[in-house]
Amino acid sequence: MKGFGVALILGLTGLGLAGCGSDGGTTYVLQSESPSTGSPSASASASTDGSPASSSLPTTAATPIRNNFKIIIDSPDGGTAISSPVDVAGTASVDKGTVVAVVLDASGAELGRATTTASAVKPDFGHFDVSVSFSGAVSGQKGQLKVFGVSPRDGTTPTSYYFISVRFA
Repeated sequence: MKGFGVALILGLTGLGLAGCGSDGGTTYVLQSESPSTGSPSASASASTDGSPASSSLPTTAATPIRNNFKIIIDSPDGGTAISSPVDVAGTASVDKGTVVAVVLDASGAELGRATTTASAVKPDFGHFDVSVSFSGAVSGQKGQLKVFGVSPRDGTTPTSYYFISVRFA
């Protein structure tokens, strides 16, 4: 009976700790690509279209993201009060490493946009860091920060989205 009590206490402690660490912000994720059947840490010697990976990009790889997400925002946190310019950092596995960050107001209108290149290209994961200048935000109002990759076909069609809710300072 003593062993059952210890197991129960450990189980409840584990459940309590599993709920810790949330910042209370809402994160919205919309993936436009189906999950890959291969490992996200596959070799970067060739891209998905068979061409060699770009050698002009840094090759600092990042740890693959759980749940087959292709992009995640590490900073700022969801619900954070932001002002212009906002520094956006995260991890991505996107074609040609191209990452676009967009600040949107509550109605979805674009307030600012910036593009950068991640430190690795798809299928590998790389770090990105970009500063987005924006204008027209109303202090205290909610908005969104959207980050996505772009299609290698036209360089503009969005792929693999990641959203977080923010407040404007």
